[in-house]
Amino acid sequence: MLFVFRCLVVGGSVLGIVAGFGSCSGDRSQSVTLAVSLLPSEQEPYRKLLDQFTDSTGIRVTLIAQQYQQIRNALEAEAIAGRGALDVVELDVQLLGAVRDHMQRLDTLLEALPDLQADASAGALAPGLDARGGHLFVPHRLNWQAMVYDAVELSSPPRTWDDLLKVARSRPGTIGLKAARYEGMVCDLFPFLWQAGGDPLRPSAPGTLIALRFLKQLAPSLNPAAPSFRENSILQAQERREILLHFNWPFVVPLLREKQLLGGKIRIAPLPAGPAGRATVLGGGYLGIPHTAPHPEHAARLVEFLVSNDVQQELARELGWFPIRESAWSALDEQEAGLEGFVEMRDEIRTRPPIPAYDQLSALWQDAFSRILFEGENPDDVAASLVPQIKQLEHRGP
Repeated sequence: MLFVFRCLVVGGSVLGIVAGFGSCSGDRSQSVTLAVSLLPSEQEPYRKLLDQFTDSTGIRVTLIAQQYQQIRNALEAEAIAGRGALDVVELDVQLLGAVRDHMQRLDTLLEALPDLQADASAGALAPGLDARGGHLFVPHRLNWQAMVYDAVELSSPPRTWDDLLKVARSRPGTIGLKAARYEGMVCDLFPFLWQAGGDPLRPSAPGTLIALRFLKQLAPSLNPAAPSFRENSILQAQERREILLHFNWPFVVPLLREKQLLGGKIRIAPLPAGPAGRATVLGGGYLGIPHTAPHPEHAARLVEFLVSNDVQQELARELGWFPIRESAWSALDEQEAGLEGFVEMRDEIRTRPPIPAYDQLSALWQDAFSRILFEGENPDDVAASLVPQIKQLEHRGP
């Protein structure tokens, strides 16, 4: 009889957990260690899915539930050491460029890759490709932003930049942006660049300048707390009706539904369209197998399991995750209150620049946006100051 040992590790330091891996006893030749970012409420349903994998393959899974940055730190520490315990890692899409040198190509490891390529949602595979088109990562789950708005005060949501500006000028202080200096700020503001035909790597491009000048017009109507807003605090401000609208991720849907606010007082709509149309930012987790993975063949089987159609449907039903496969979307009720705005943005997703020095690029733009929105600087001057700095970043590593 096969003895199956399963281990769930939650909290603590990933580095410490990896170093103490031996505490999860059993025959490690038939095991894999998976590091994934999960909310507390997601851990038990996700573990049950991994139990199915173990039951069907005999391969045990040690699940490490941690934040993406901690997983990245552990991955980089193992790369420096030249050996490790992590077999499969999930990382946020923004981190992929910085760690690509630590990852194995999946093209020969994943037998199911052609099937995934044929069924993947548009653009979902692109962030995980290397310069030659090989796969270093495959998507595990997708998300993107839509607009959360006060349906009591606004009879209809602003559909265009002009509409947004009219709302802003008629109701000063009621526009919400996640404008704290962190990654959420560029997730809110990069879409404005794309909606004008601009590019975060081309600050002096005409479309980029159009977007920056528009943000300058919008600035006086921002809520005074905007420089401190993050995902949760801006949602709370929306609930308290301190703001009329903001942009956020799908995690808001179950939270608002639980409070019986969704579909009545608060609704979800697409982001307002700019001169070049709509655009939203791609988020989500991507799976990869490190060079230091002890069991790459077993790791590949686990990755294939997690991206399979059946599992993607289960993740959609149980956790509300947006599937990476077109065929798995049938598991979500797209007409359910709260999802419609996200579904309308499904074909308007853009990826953040996949350069190795993305962290520095994001920091430059956070500073630039703050200078325009809160320090009164001229958008054209700010853009001009970014040009040489961004050119330098494009030609260096992380």
